[in-house]
Amino acid sequence: MPTRPSRASSIVSGVGLAVVDPPLTRWQVEVPAERAEEAIAVLLEAFPGGLEEVARGGGIGYAGFRGVDEPAPELPDWMVATPEPVPDGWRDAWRQFHHPVQIGDVWVRPPWIAEPADAVILEPGHAFGTGAHGTTRGAGMLLLDEPPGRLLDLGCGSGLLSILGAYRGHGPILAMDIDQHAIDSTRENAEVNGFQDQIETRLGDVIVEPLPESDLVVANIERKLIEMLLQREGLPNRIIVSGLRIEDTVDHHGWTLVTQHVLDGWRSALLVR
Repeated sequence: MPTRPSRASSIVSGVGLAVVDPPLTRWQVEVPAERAEEAIAVLLEAFPGGLEEVARGGGIGYAGFRGVDEPAPELPDWMVATPEPVPDGWRDAWRQFHHPVQIGDVWVRPPWIAEPADAVILEPGHAFGTGAHGTTRGAGMLLLDEPPGRLLDLGCGSGLLSILGAYRGHGPILAMDIDQHAIDSTRENAEVNGFQDQIETRLGDVIVEPLPESDLVVANIERKLIEMLLQREGLPNRIIVSGLRIEDTVDHHGWTLVTQHVLDGWRSALLVR
């Protein structure tokens, strides 16, 4: 789910200069669980500065961030949004939220944490995280078990799955996303980890754009997009899909489930045909 323009861009830094956190408002948004996919698309437009998800009983809670001088987000009537001020020092608090994450036998860490030294380094931005979400971990675990080959990462977000593929010897790798911020983030993270030559990025709609031949697809996208993707011609015979809630039912369109991981209420699956 893509680097969003972060409020960090307004920080002043340098020798003798103070670092100031721009004041933010945190908007808590409640949505019905059955409309979670629809909500994400709306909220990513409303909160380009970042979005987080929190499970809340029978519903789903999201929190988005805007500057204190920005107007309230325009949201549909079925979303209930409540503002609250973000305390000073939110940047340090946000950094403390991110910790190294183990995906299979690979560690992933943000750049401000030094260990493990041989970990994949991932700048989380304010919308991606460092791979802790169940969809990313599940897809990454399945990907790390696959033999190296030509890889398509559809809906690449931060580029972590592409980087894990390169780490495991996959190549060439094409990372695609409909969001330019995701493409920029993938490029930056690939370069930080030394994989800029193995990972190509492309801005485009993974449902309609032409796709090159590949041996494996990994797609961490919404359920409706997964169903559309599975109907595409020209896909390889192995695909990893993620972004599915446990309760989601998916029309596999002739694909067969081989194995799956369920983490934190999210399901990732390897399908073949």
